Amino acid sequence: MRLTTDQIRMIAAFESVTGVLARDCVFDEKSAVFIVDENLVGRAVGRKGQNVKRLQQLLGRKVEIVGYSDDLQRFLKNIFHPAHILAVNVQDRGGKRVARVHMDRESRRIFERKIEARLKLARLLAKKYFGVESVVVM
Repeated sequence: MRLTTDQIRMIAAFESVTGVLARDCVFDEKSAVFIVDENLVGRAVGRKGQNVKRLQQLLGRKVEIVGYSDDLQRFLKNIFHPAHILAVNVQDRGGKRVARVHMDRESRRIFERKIEARLKLARLLAKKYFGVESVVVM
């Protein structure tokens, strides 16, 4: 995996504020998502979200932290956290891997506005790390 200069700068800022090594960074003009080992998410967020708040001020954009897992199902659950995920099914269809994320109705209702952004992130990261062509929320 190759990182751009901007990604390296963002990761360096993240690491200096949190003290946690970031695996990856995905960002646009409004937000930045940092991928860290899932057992380090709490440390990266900081007490009462203190590190996230400092990063948001420093970078001038919304910051989110996602826990990485080698297990695709667990990784997708981490991306959609705090939504309640009932199941994640991965199927091969015509040589392409498709992941179906089954979310309970209440979480889907609460996440209605955010679901497209999370789905876009899930598709990008699932393809990058696991070779999954599509992610669908049911």
